Amino acid sequence: MKVQTFQLGTIVTSCQGRDKGCNYVVVGNDKNKILVVDGKYKLLAKPKAKNKLHLISTNVVDNELATKLSNNQHVNDQMIYHVLHEYQKTIKKGE
Repeated sequence: MKVQTFQLGTIVTSCQGRDKGCNYVVVGNDKNKILVVDGKYKLLAKPKAKNKLHLISTNVVDNELATKLSNNQHVNDQMIYHVLHEYQKTIKKGE
């Protein structure tokens, strides 16, 4: 089984739990958990800690967001929401 790595700024999809199918952005990690937010329900002030095994990476990384998160620069929930919204639009176009 291939171990996934979750880079900051990566868009991931939950595959377990009541939020199954929801998209999030990786904002950090805490021991064996990945900290994720969606900018609307799960905010940067209180990110959701998800088990690595319960997430699927989309392999889509927002480079601007990743750079800001890596350098501890200002990131807000609106930026996160915008990135996920744009991702959803590209997914719908592809269907």
